[in-house]
Amino acid sequence: MTREEIADIIKPDAFSPFVIVTGSGSRFSVNHPDFVDLPPIPEEVDPDVPSFMIVYTKNGVPRFIALENIQEIEFRPAAQ
Repeated sequence: MTREEIADIIKPDAFSPFVIVTGSGSRFSVNHPDFVDLPPIPEEVDPDVPSFMIVYTKNGVPRFIALENIQEIEFRPAAQ
């Protein structure tokens, strides 16, 4: 996935809960936009450094996920 695709998915005004599935089969649930972050990119970035996002668990533990490892995004209906 690209940074632009992730940025569109995590916009608070159009947010829908989703699950990130990585190539290794790990699954990370994101139920609210406060539990996901896409760090800013410095102007001069080493092309060998992978872009990543941060997903926080329900206990607040950050998980760093390289965008290149994201296999799929599964969207879920919003909780009523």
